[in-house]
Amino acid sequence: MTTDGESALLAEFVAEHSSDRIPEPVLHAARRALVDHIGVTVSGSTDDATRRAREAVAASESGGAATVVGAHMRASAPFAAFLNAFASHVLDLDDVYNPPGTTVHGSCSVWPAILAVADTRTVTGRDALASFALGFEAETRVAHAAGQTHYDAGWHVTGTSGHIGSAAAAARVMGLGHKEVEHAIAAGATQAAGLRIMSGSDLKSMHPGKAAMDGVLAAIFASHQLTSGSKALEGDFGYLAVMSDEPAPEKISAGLGETWNLMHNGHKLYPSGSLTHPMIDGVIALVSRDDIAPGDVTGIDIRVSPPAARFTDLKEPTTPMQAKFSLRHCAAAAAAFRRVGMEELSHQVLARPDIIELRDRVKVVADPALGKQDADVEIALASGQSLTTEVRGNRGTPAAPLNDDELDAKFRDLVGPVLGAERTERLLSTCWRLDELTDVSHLLAQTVPGADG
Repeated sequence: MTTDGESALLAEFVAEHSSDRIPEPVLHAARRALVDHIGVTVSGSTDDATRRAREAVAASESGGAATVVGAHMRASAPFAAFLNAFASHVLDLDDVYNPPGTTVHGSCSVWPAILAVADTRTVTGRDALASFALGFEAETRVAHAAGQTHYDAGWHVTGTSGHIGSAAAAARVMGLGHKEVEHAIAAGATQAAGLRIMSGSDLKSMHPGKAAMDGVLAAIFASHQLTSGSKALEGDFGYLAVMSDEPAPEKISAGLGETWNLMHNGHKLYPSGSLTHPMIDGVIALVSRDDIAPGDVTGIDIRVSPPAARFTDLKEPTTPMQAKFSLRHCAAAAAAFRRVGMEELSHQVLARPDIIELRDRVKVVADPALGKQDADVEIALASGQSLTTEVRGNRGTPAAPLNDDELDAKFRDLVGPVLGAERTERLLSTCWRLDELTDVSHLLAQTVPGADG
């Protein structure tokens, strides 16, 4: 690379790194991310909040060329990206990159930006995969550069760094040169937003929605020679200086093209905040192993990381969205049903007296020795016996990754009820064979119920 400055180096990498130079394991991780993304997006398209978002867009949009997943509706590329990203995140089942120092849902903004652009021009599957791998790298490297203080200040990293990744990926898939990609990244950076106080509400899904939408707009602006200031990421008054107390811009380019964050992506089994998942694994393991009836449980003591205790210990959730961020409800549901899915987070289950009683027996303690993917669980029984387990890396994380067959099973569970078995298998096959497509628009066409595709 010949350019100076982190913004310019990242833009050159995104624009000029050939797909042939991306290692096959990284491309396969991109395919896995696509399978997971399409599955959760098709299912999320049926959610009531997504339906209301579509109604809001339809009230201000007169149509366009880009497909809206799961709906007989088309929109402009920016608005289609918004709606598809919203649907991808609304169930809280989308993939998550969750190393020490940051947490990013990577696919939910980057893939919708790519696919919306691909609906307006001819894009090959190989180009789409490469654009995702490069956009994900841009997104997560900027997240690392902003660091823990960015998250602790209240920024939802999926929304903020998602703007960077989406802008980079959209610009790449549009075939822009490195200077235009740099302008697109800057346009994404200056639009970046997302407040974590929105967790537990419909508007949390607006964060990746806006990231995808603004990323597409950023690439469009750059393609029309709208220019930015230099060093938008690392400069004085730039993204990192404004949004982080401890900016580390050197993390953007360190090992660029040699190490790939996509290899450490995770895939979720439960439709709740990722910080609840180690505990859920532990509770389900204990009650299943010893065949424990809910009525025999007199207490559930949970030790989790300080971030988990701080951000997911909602004591009395009243809505399904709040339940996703309640360690106490998720523990009670896991103990009662030996699973945590959408039904276990529903209004009906939230209102059940036995679940409320069990939830009130849950105790949460923050343990600084535990990481974000760890939990210690102790279940006290009426017999006086106690059951204990330690979870060090919950299922779906890099420590215990889901294999391709498990991702397929998740996809079928999510998509089957929407599209039916035959169309589900066809769509799943298309996702895995994306490299073979000469026109990516054929993929999204298959996500609409009743459409030929």
